[in-house]
Amino acid sequence: MTTKGYITNEWDRDNLEFLLNTKGEDFEAFWAQADADDRVYAQELMDAYSLELKIRAEELRVEAELALSNNQEAN
Repeated sequence: MTTKGYITNEWDRDNLEFLLNTKGEDFEAFWAQADADDRVYAQELMDAYSLELKIRAEELRVEAELALSNNQEAN
């Protein structure tokens, strides 16, 4: 299960990959058979992934700023 918005195990990571990569009729069939708990879990996974993407974007922004700063100091 997700912990504080983070995907912490391979089971959840695999289920996230399924949600992200399943399309069309396959996804519709999954969603049609999913119960309320399945849908809540899917939303938790997507929320956790959203947080991961936000954190990674911030890390990349900081890295870019540091690289620019280091480049300017070198010149």
